[in-house]
Order: sequence, then C-alpha cells, then structure tokens
Amino acid sequence: MTDPARSVGDTAERYDLVVIGGGITGAGIARDAALRGLKVALFEKGDFASGTSSKSSKLIHGGLRYLEHGQIGLVFESVSERAVQRALAPHLVRPLPFLVPVYKGARHGLETLNVGLWLYELLALFRAPKLHRTFRGARARDFEPALRAQELRGIIEYHDCMTDDFRLTLENILDASALGADCHSYTAACAIERDAAGLVERVRVRDVATQREWQVQTSAVIVAAGAWTDETSRRLGLADVGARALLRRTKGVHAVFTADKLALRHAVTMISPIDGRVMFVIPWRDRLYIGTTDTDFAGSADDVVADADDIRYLCESANYYFPEVGFRPEDVIATWAGLRPLINDQEVEDESAVSREHDIIGRDDGVFIIAGGKLTTYRLMAEEAVGRAVGWLKAHRGEAIAGRSVAASQTKKRALPGAAGLTEKATSAIAKLAAELSQQGGLDPDIASHLAFTYGSRAEVLLAAIRDDRDLGARMQDDLPYVWAEVPFAIEHDRAHTIDDVLSRRIPLLLIGREQGLDILDRTSELAAARLGWDESRCERERDAYRRVVADTRRFRTDDEVADAPPPRRASASRETS
Repeated sequence: MTDPARSVGDTAERYDLVVIGGGITGAGIARDAALRGLKVALFEKGDFASGTSSKSSKLIHGGLRYLEHGQIGLVFESVSERAVQRALAPHLVRPLPFLVPVYKGARHGLETLNVGLWLYELLALFRAPKLHRTFRGARARDFEPALRAQELRGIIEYHDCMTDDFRLTLENILDASALGADCHSYTAACAIERDAAGLVERVRVRDVATQREWQVQTSAVIVAAGAWTDETSRRLGLADVGARALLRRTKGVHAVFTADKLALRHAVTMISPIDGRVMFVIPWRDRLYIGTTDTDFAGSADDVVADADDIRYLCESANYYFPEVGFRPEDVIATWAGLRPLINDQEVEDESAVSREHDIIGRDDGVFIIAGGKLTTYRLMAEEAVGRAVGWLKAHRGEAIAGRSVAASQTKKRALPGAAGLTEKATSAIAKLAAELSQQGGLDPDIASHLAFTYGSRAEVLLAAIRDDRDLGARMQDDLPYVWAEVPFAIEHDRAHTIDDVLSRRIPLLLIGREQGLDILDRTSELAAARLGWDESRCERERDAYRRVVADTRRFRTDDEVADAPPPRRASASRETS
C-alpha cells in the first residue's frame, strides 16, 4: 500500500480538518471525522503510534485506583468504553484476570477492596468480563504459588482487558483511510497559515525523508500531539513564549522477562514496598513484563529510555511479592519507556496523583489542541474533539461544508477492520477464526491463534500469502509464533516504511525477542528491500538505524549510576498507566 505522504504535493483540494499527530488520539479523531463525512488529512512526524501510543501498559481498564480519589466520572467513562472496545475490536481487546494479593498491614484490607470492586462493577453496569471473587487461606496461596505466602491475608480476583496498543491505533488509521481520510506518516507539520480574517487557511508540512515541503488548505486544525503537545504548540506559534506548559509529562518504564522466569496464570496488581505505587506483573506474548514507573520528565520527548534506577526499582518492587523468583536487571531482555501526557495541575505535587482527564483548548482561529487523557477513553476524546471542531466549522466556515450533511459520531457502531465480518461476539469469534486458520492453512495452533488475535479477519490475507509461498509460513523465531509472511504484510498492508516500523511495532521483536530482532535483521531487510526497492546501501542504513533503536532499549545496562545504590523514592501510589 502506498502512503499518500510519498506522492502528494501542493494541492488546491481543501480539507475540512487537518489532524496533527498520529497516535491513538489523532487516529481516533481522523476516523471519527471521516465517518461524519468530513474531508480529513492527518500528519504524523514519525511512524503511526511510535510515541506513547505504543509504549503504554497495554491495558484497556476502568482505573480501579481512581475510585480511591473519588474520580467516579472517569471510572464510569473508562469501564463503559472498555465494553465498547471489546465489541468493536475483540481481536485486540480481550479479558485478562488480575489478582490483588492482600498482606497484613496493607493500606486497604480485603473487605475494603471487596466493597470497592462491587462499586467498580456497578459502574460498569456489571458488564465486566467476570465478577470479582475473594479467596482466603490455602485457596489464596494456591492461586499463584510463586507469590509470597508470608502474612498473606487473601487474594481478590477481578477482570480488566489487555490490548495491542499499536494495532489499536493502526486499525483506526486504516479505517480512517478506507473512509477517505488522507493519513500521512513521516510528515511533520511546520507552520499554520491564516487568511486575512485571521482564520486557519493552510498547513505547511514536510516529508521527513526527502525534506520536501508542501502546503494543504484546511478550514480547521486539531493538534493531537500527545507528549509533544507543548513543543508542537510552540513550533506552530500556538503558545506564547514563556507560557505555562499544558502538560506535566511523567515517564513510565516497563521491563520484559522470559516466561520461564515466572510462569504466571494471572496478571498481578502490586503495591510497591518502596513508595506505595500501584504496578503490575503481566503475562504477555509468551513473556511477562513489569511496570510501571511514574517520574517527572523534563527532557526531549524524542529521547525517553529506561535507566538503571528504573529497572532496579521494578525488580526490587516485584521481588517483594515473588521472593523466590529473584528478578534481576541482568535478566531483562527488553524495555520500553513512554511519557504520559498529563494535564499540568500546578496544585498537585505528586506525579502519580495528576489527573488522567483530558482538556480541549479551542482558539478563535479554528485551531483546537487536545491534551491529556488515556488510552481507554480515546474514542470518547476523539468524539468530543471532532464535535467541537464541527461546531466551529458551522459557525465560522459554514460555506465550506454547505450542502453536506455532517453526521453525528458513528464510532460506537462501526467495528475496526480486523473485526469486520466476524459474526460471533468477542473472543469466541476470534477463537473460531484461529481454528479455521489452523485447519485451512495447516498452521500450528499457536501460530493460527497469534494471527487471529493480532489481525482478526485480516489474517485471511496472510493465510493466502502462506499458501502461495510455504516459506513465508516459517517461524521468525523458534520460541515465538511470528511468521515471515508478516514482514511483507507490514509493508503492503500496514503502512510500514522502515525496519524499525516492522520490528519495533508491527512484529514487535524489539520488545519480546530474546535478541530483540537482531538475529533476523538480514532476512527482514531482504524482504523489505524487495518490496520497497532498497539498494544494499539503503539496507545497511536501515539495519544500522534499527541497531541504534535496540541499543536505546538497553541503555540502562551501561548507566553510570552505582548498581548497588538503593532505588530512589518514587511517586506515591495513585493510579495505573494506560
């Protein structure tokens, strides 16, 4: 599939709306607007979802901890959206059981947590995947045998949902494109120009690869730049010099371990003994990960990595709950680090206590800036942002949309591409699809399941490719279900342009491969080159660029800080990342 960013130039075509930012919020906005019948363009300076939107804790959850702070509205929105996302993308959003072990002296005892979970499920209108259960004594100890048994008072099991955050973003982009939106990756917004009346007239953009600039005409702009909101606003002249930052960015780090380190049957919610912060150990893709940290961040959003303190903190926190496992920094096979784009509330000192609400700043010139929010509620955020833009267009640019019926938001009704054609609900439909892929293609059951739960009904395209070339059905890694057919699919169907795009996000060996994809780099570049027309010089540049990406995820190993130093105090417990 050709990215429009590689083929367009100055154009007289006028857009109703330009979206700046291709993370989950921008992708959701583009899809919502296209579904309403608006002419939309989206510009992202890197790969889609290459920032925070692929570096979350990968959960679609109601935010159980928000109840502690009285944020009932946010919890209700979140648990409601959890049900919507399960219906719209059952291949990407699926139930995950969580355990909350309660020990002697815990801030909240079993009965308090039990009451809180009844309220949590009430707010979800009892549409949680399963209702919570409480266990004591031997039954509690048997749930996860590796958990510390000393002073264990009991365990509560509840359910939230896990997601593939990158693919949730990508499928919004793909659907927006199918609906007529022009979505461009590797294209940076450089300037916003206005007409004589001071209203938005056009946006100047630059192709990052070629440095070629062009301009597009538009009636309105929404900036959905996530952790880059403040720097993007300054660059585009939307913020006064010295103005208070819109965001308070905090860094969240996750560390990945092989599953043989700890064979978990459930995700485990933990309270760090170091600072009381809520964190998780989560089984994932034949691996497990521990996260997350929550520390203020003041550097460039383009340079966010895990450091030695982060990894030591995660390991020591988890070791309190799993003392016989012995998590160590040297056991970490990969890390990821992202920034939470939280609203800047100067009255809140504690990083973890900053609200996860969002804000939309509307300007008189037709520019809107959306800041804050969380992955779980992205669809609602997009609906509100587009609604605000449509209201402005009707009031100030009525002639631009005259004669067209601009519909109300339709995103709650239309399934994402991978769920198209699935006749059964939720995971049963995906399980049925996996069985069909295995039978029809002669695929190992774990490969068929991986394809079904990653691509949904789109997996049939991969199956056809494997039938045409059986070599493409071979595993990329012996211990993982990824197959070589996914590399050309990433380029031809999933908008990948670089090896980093392929191995960091579409086939995320960067995060789960024992060698982080370095061991299959040559074969990957060969397959990519055949489809993108690269010569050997370009292949080597791509391989070198990917090696640098891997080195960044390993930077904590060469951190100059003293390895034996105690972990610093972190933010106190307040909320999960999403």
